[in-house]
Amino acid sequence: MKIYLSFIFLLVSAGIMVHGQSSDPFVTNCIMNAGSDARYLKDFRVQLGKTVTPGEPRYKAQMSLWKNTKYRFSMCNSEDSEGHLFLNLKDDANKTVLSSFDPKSGKTYPYIDFICNKSGIYQLSFDFTGGQKGSGVGVVSMIK
Repeated sequence: MKIYLSFIFLLVSAGIMVHGQSSDPFVTNCIMNAGSDARYLKDFRVQLGKTVTPGEPRYKAQMSLWKNTKYRFSMCNSEDSEGHLFLNLKDDANKTVLSSFDPKSGKTYPYIDFICNKSGIYQLSFDFTGGQKGSGVGVVSMIK
């Protein structure tokens, strides 16, 4: 009887663990593209329509980052996106400390690394270049 109950417990536990894994291949692919030295922390799914007046990034989230830790922010676009997903990172004083979009050259970087010099709550702002419509995912990883 003990063996029977142990077997049932094992099956139920395995089912719960498998169910908790990400089933979205787009997110999984973006996580894998972060590199073998990156440890996944969080992802942000971004889906935005076209805006009439591009300006301040439209999708905002907050995240706690720790001093003396190296982070990698990876941005992935879906194939049907008209613009490229980019990230602006602001500190608690609302000062931009990092961006994956260079407005002078118009270049958008698929990932950026950041060594945090001050622990705190940071604001992550995502948008698509030119205020275009699109969908994508931003992945935050910690570099070992």
